[in-house]
Amino acid sequence: MDWITSKEATKAKGTTVRYRYVIEKFIESLGKRALTNLGNVRPTDISTFRDEQVTAGKSNGTANMVIKTLRIPFNMARRQGLILSNPADAVDLLSSDRQSRTTFSRAQIADLMEVADIEWKGMILLGVCHGLRLGDAVRMSWENINVERRSMILRPQKTKRSNANAEEYPLHPDVAEYITKLPIHNSNPKAPLFPALSKRKLGGRTGLSETFRKLMHKAGIVTDGEKEERKEGKGRRFFELGYHSFRHTAISEQANQGVAKEVRMKLSGHKSAVHERYTHHELEALRKQIEKVPSFVKSDPVAK
Repeated sequence: MDWITSKEATKAKGTTVRYRYVIEKFIESLGKRALTNLGNVRPTDISTFRDEQVTAGKSNGTANMVIKTLRIPFNMARRQGLILSNPADAVDLLSSDRQSRTTFSRAQIADLMEVADIEWKGMILLGVCHGLRLGDAVRMSWENINVERRSMILRPQKTKRSNANAEEYPLHPDVAEYITKLPIHNSNPKAPLFPALSKRKLGGRTGLSETFRKLMHKAGIVTDGEKEERKEGKGRRFFELGYHSFRHTAISEQANQGVAKEVRMKLSGHKSAVHERYTHHELEALRKQIEKVPSFVKSDPVAK
């Protein structure tokens, strides 16, 4: 567990929470053998733990993340000479077809806004207009907003422990209008934009993710992933639509309106090729772009 403690100084809280959960559950799966020498851990111990994740209802991708997480501390132990080889390296990853989220339609967003209270309306707008993650949106405070410049200053929670500086982003007109109409109950600049929602946890049966799913149901939005009975276990169930789908929606809307890729990446805070997973082009938008290229087989009378 010393490894977890060392990571808490360099990794975001969400990452270390995941690391700690994996390590604790793996130690639990070893039973009495957890008290033996680290070198006695076998690849079969890890593959069994991996398979237990799938049995508990987790996806292959999540089970693979468990293996990747375990490889890190075992590799550190190998470098320190505590073990001769990394047992997690000998365990194959499961085949995993990446499950992709879809985007909300404009009609669905209108339906959500219709049934949302004032705080959830703001959360929805920050998601669909700016692609903010759930945690980043709910943690917004008045000090993040510059009303005069119609901008927000933000450093995503996912990168808070990195050396990245906070960035200033222009507010979408919908968000700017929403904020100007918000009642101000506290003169403290650190006061949250969403006083009630900011007190809630992200996960759990009463957390924000589940609350948003209930809001979707109220709006008549039920996704395919929910038609199957939930399996027992702590494993995260994948649903086609969820709050994070707003991030896909925001980036895709920008792409379909002709916003350049580098600008989209800047606006969404993406630094790598992962950005492509968030871009869902509409067919007609792509068609208009491809039709800009003149025909190679039909003669152009003007050119003659």
